[in-house]
Amino acid sequence: MPVSRRSFLIGAGSIITAAFVKEALALAADTASSATIAGRIGYTNIYYEPFEDHWRLHLGKPQFEIPEPPLLIDNLRFHGYILNTQAQIDDFCDETGWSDAELFAPMKEWDWETQWEHNCSPEAQAFAFLEKHDIFPSGRNGKREGELIFQSYPNPSSSARWVEVHDQFSLTLLQARLEELKLGSAVGSAIRKPCHPHRGPDDVHIPAPRP
Repeated sequence: MPVSRRSFLIGAGSIITAAFVKEALALAADTASSATIAGRIGYTNIYYEPFEDHWRLHLGKPQFEIPEPPLLIDNLRFHGYILNTQAQIDDFCDETGWSDAELFAPMKEWDWETQWEHNCSPEAQAFAFLEKHDIFPSGRNGKREGELIFQSYPNPSSSARWVEVHDQFSLTLLQARLEELKLGSAVGSAIRKPCHPHRGPDDVHIPAPRP
């Protein structure tokens, strides 16, 4: 299970100064410390939801049930394949060995569940969003505070990924950093439903046709 721990750089021109950290610690001390309360980080659309003894972050409102699989052709269209005319569909079928009936059938459950948990779920989208932006500057010396834990591939049969937060203090630092980078609108535009994975057409796995 790959695990990456990220912390916030203090000072160095950031809004997260030593004085801010002191205030954030005081605020966290006055706030319920157990991860039993769900909420939203500031005015962004990043939500935190209790899970065991910590919070998990979600881009957009948490969604715990996997939606019904989309049609294979709709998933391919989303990823950039141009399949709008019968001639285009016929050419695609000739190249891949798929039939019209297979393209217009729902995706196989395993393929869809793998895609959902790694790219499409609100937890996976939060992982991708926070990893994409320069929230945790690397390669710079200085004191760091707080911690977000990036988890992925929890077992050989799962490609899920998510971000954990174990204390109110780290949530406060994350909110400050998002506001500093003015990522509120970016958070909103990154939410894609029902499933808009952060992958391009070249990354789509097209299962082999049945013999």
